[in-house]
Amino acid sequence: MEYSLSVSNWTDIACTSDGIVGFLFGRIDNYLGKEKPKKSLLGEIPSITKSFFEYGRMTPSLLRLLWNLVLTEVKVKLRTPKSDASIEMFIVDSRHRGKGVGSELVDRFLSAAKEAGSSLVTVYTDDRMSNWQFYERSGFRRVGTFYDNITSYYSALDSRGIIFTLDLREGRQQPGSAQKPSD
Repeated sequence: MEYSLSVSNWTDIACTSDGIVGFLFGRIDNYLGKEKPKKSLLGEIPSITKSFFEYGRMTPSLLRLLWNLVLTEVKVKLRTPKSDASIEMFIVDSRHRGKGVGSELVDRFLSAAKEAGSSLVTVYTDDRMSNWQFYERSGFRRVGTFYDNITSYYSALDSRGIIFTLDLREGRQQPGSAQKPSD
């Protein structure tokens, strides 16, 4: 979460009387004249490594976790097209899914990106710990898939990483018109 927030210049939080029910962190180049967030070429690796050293010792399981993170970060970097906006972290509480919370958060982010002159939005997700179908229903196109080492490590089940894009110049596609998966 710390890393996602550090590379974001857009934050939106959805609240109800129950409290926070969802949030979206994103990067939008040229957003309100703010400086573009600096993203490490190594992605999350430096912040995670720092956390490990703060923990006090490197155990074999922490080293395996770090290795799986490195492998996934490299795959994400190689498969994600250059974009001028990206969804960095997006979560909706499971008790509030299907109520339009996520759609509202994404719609506000996409409107801000379009207003800032962005043309391509990217997002990386996985098929185990996320509702990746939401992106397809929202008009995003799947542009890459790969074996996701970090999610597979956490879930102890094989997982696929998925890269999605949305071309803001084309407008949003109608549900069901997203491209089929490719490897």
